[in-house]
Amino acid sequence: MNTVRHPGRSFVGLPGTFFVFLSTIAVSNLGDAFRVMSLNLWFYEETPDKELTRVLLLLAGVVPGMLFAPIAGAIADRFDLRKTFIATMLIRGALSVALAVVAWSVAPGALAYVLVFSAATASVFFASSAFVFVPRLVRRGMIPRANSIIQAVSWALASVGPALAALAFAAYGPSVAFLLDAVSFLVSAALLQVLIRPEPTSGEKTPLRVSIRTGLAEAADSIRGIPEAVGILARNRLALGMLVASYGVTFTAGVNSFGLLFLLDDELGLPVETLGIVLSWNGLIAVVAALLVGVFVKWVKVKPSFLVCLAFFVVAQFVMGMAPHIGVLLVGVGISALVNAPYNVAVTSLFQTSVEDEHLGRIGGLDEMAENVIQILVFLSAGIIVAVAGPRLALVGAGVVALVLLCLGATLMRGLQPREDVDDPEDSDDAAPQHGDPAGEEQPRPAS
Repeated sequence: MNTVRHPGRSFVGLPGTFFVFLSTIAVSNLGDAFRVMSLNLWFYEETPDKELTRVLLLLAGVVPGMLFAPIAGAIADRFDLRKTFIATMLIRGALSVALAVVAWSVAPGALAYVLVFSAATASVFFASSAFVFVPRLVRRGMIPRANSIIQAVSWALASVGPALAALAFAAYGPSVAFLLDAVSFLVSAALLQVLIRPEPTSGEKTPLRVSIRTGLAEAADSIRGIPEAVGILARNRLALGMLVASYGVTFTAGVNSFGLLFLLDDELGLPVETLGIVLSWNGLIAVVAALLVGVFVKWVKVKPSFLVCLAFFVVAQFVMGMAPHIGVLLVGVGISALVNAPYNVAVTSLFQTSVEDEHLGRIGGLDEMAENVIQILVFLSAGIIVAVAGPRLALVGAGVVALVLLCLGATLMRGLQPREDVDDPEDSDDAAPQHGDPAGEEQPRPAS
């Protein structure tokens, strides 16, 4: 079991080590904003069959989650998080350098798809380990606040990253953005190496053959634990209902990822670089919402906040789908942004407090696998709908699906509340973090 360095002085009830981890997320997310926007624009402008290209690019990013998320979740529950974090960061950095070289020399093609797929695979393993790491850093009663700060920082970067990336793409092309992304991964890896202690060793060096055999045995044991996690999730009506309802956002987000470019270009007659402005507007509004939610959301309000946010997502989806011009589209995006960060805080906190810590990685992996399967189906169906009937029908149809899933999930969750931390004397800034330094805990228990 890994431990973190000394937690240091607390701030707003959270240990200093949490803010070190937050800085790694911030640096990585800023690089991600440049890479994702540049990939979108590069593939869209440089390939003739835009619908097919868009589908293939999005699939390259989500298929790894479907294939590897359950394994990544099992590994997060059992393996050395420090090694997983640093290895995935270095791999993603190397892949971004390779992508920059490809973008400099040739147009988007098979090699670019392979690199995107490989980077997404590494991201799955990082995200699963990060998800289970936040409860190791902070006590249970402060998880909503920790998640709200993560959301605030992420959305602050999202408010400037896409616009800067679009400008950099117009001026320098995609290669510069991919190199910046590589640098962000190297910086994040260095911060994680400082934050997390290596697992203690016995002093005797284990032969490589024995290490490989032990690792394979542990991996097999982790995979065998996945069916157990399926049964646990099936019996947990609160977690199951939450996941069902949240998949409505998977539908709307998937359709929007595919369809907004076509809505801006085909329906509204705007240049594709306008997508950067739209996403930055989304991030700017979401920053304020993320900051406020950490102050006002309490335990008994997490579940209602989750359901209310989903209802507003449905409204926003209908507004965006029927927008006659960019002004109305920005209104819909603004509604979505206002509830996006509170929703992410609520759904993450609800998940982390409705599932036992020792099962969190595996059940999170199952959720990610299901979410990526849904995204694949969404991308394929959205490609057909956009090609045949246009992007408006795709956006509005996603809103209808989200409404149905919201009703079903709310029915499953009826009458249930997330478990509270009975060990917390109170939910205050001055209460000592119980998971700030898990070095002395038998089973202590985030986010890219």
